[in-house]
Amino acid sequence: MKLQELSESRAVAKNLERFEKEVGQLEAQLKEALTQLPNQREIPELLKNISKLGKESNLEFLRFRPSKERPKQFYAEVPLELVFLGSYHNTGVFFDRISKMSRIINVENFKMAPNQKSGNQTLLQAQCVATTFRFLEEPRGKGQKK
Repeated sequence: MKLQELSESRAVAKNLERFEKEVGQLEAQLKEALTQLPNQREIPELLKNISKLGKESNLEFLRFRPSKERPKQFYAEVPLELVFLGSYHNTGVFFDRISKMSRIINVENFKMAPNQKSGNQTLLQAQCVATTFRFLEEPRGKGQKK
C-alpha cells in the first residue's frame, strides 16, 4: 500500500504546476461569475437602473413590483413584475438595453397587446417578469475555517 501512495504522490507532484494553474483559472471564472450575481445591497440599485432604462426607452410603467425572492442552492431568484405602455419599437429598445446590463436578467411570461392610440401610433401594453439573481453567501462558520 505504501508503494502505491508514493506513486500517487509523485504523480501529483509532477502535475502540481498544472493543477495550480487550473485552480487559478477556476478562481478567475468564479470571480467573473460572481460579478453577474449582485449581493443583497446591490438589488435596490439594480431595480433603479431597470426603471431608468424603461423611462429612457419612453415607456410608462403601470406596475413595477419586486416579488419575494426564491432561494435556490447558492443563489436566489429575485423576480420583478413589470407592466408598461409603449410602442413596439420602444419595448424592443428597452429589452435590448436590459440585455446589455452586466447582471443576468431573464425576461419570462412576456405578453403584449394593443392598448390605445397615440397620434399615428398604437401604444402596446406589455407585461412580463424580469428575474435577476442574487448570490447567497454561506453563513459564517458553516463550511468555513476560522
